Amino acid sequence: MADEEENTEAGEGEAKKGGMMKVILLVNGVLLLIGIGVGVFMFMGGEDEAPADASDMEVLEDAEDVSSSKSKKRGTPIYVPLHPAFVVNFENQEQVAFLQVDIQIMTYDSSVESALKSHMPAIRNELLLLLGGKQYHEINTREGKRALSQEAIQVMQDVLKDVGEASSIEALYFTSFVMQ
Repeated sequence: MADEEENTEAGEGEAKKGGMMKVILLVNGVLLLIGIGVGVFMFMGGEDEAPADASDMEVLEDAEDVSSSKSKKRGTPIYVPLHPAFVVNFENQEQVAFLQVDIQIMTYDSSVESALKSHMPAIRNELLLLLGGKQYHEINTREGKRALSQEAIQVMQDVLKDVGEASSIEALYFTSFVMQ
């Protein structure tokens, strides 16, 4: 008799566990279906956007033509590293912070490469002044870094123009950018 009671209690425990597993599997299945539905809805939602205007497409095609023609005419890019790295301190919410950047200049003109090398002290001076005058909140975003890049290109072009050198700097790349 005692054996029968133990067997029935064990059977009821297994039935409860089996029923609970079915509920868990059912809930997981429903959640999976909902997730798939949301994913499909989000994926298909991008197709409802209106196509771009014909004028927008022409502008994009013109820009692609200009950029491809520039790269075809120019030849091989020349990269000029500005070593050593620039290290400046700047104000970050009334605390002193440091900025360390490695910069490389891209040009297609070899005379610009030699001009950059021969006037490096003046260029480094102006870049250090530019970098040191920045605030943390101005350069901690991607847009801020791009704006800084454009400002630095302008500063270097001004230095080269002042000394009568070719100043066709195409791009400035931060190969290392550390703020602390």
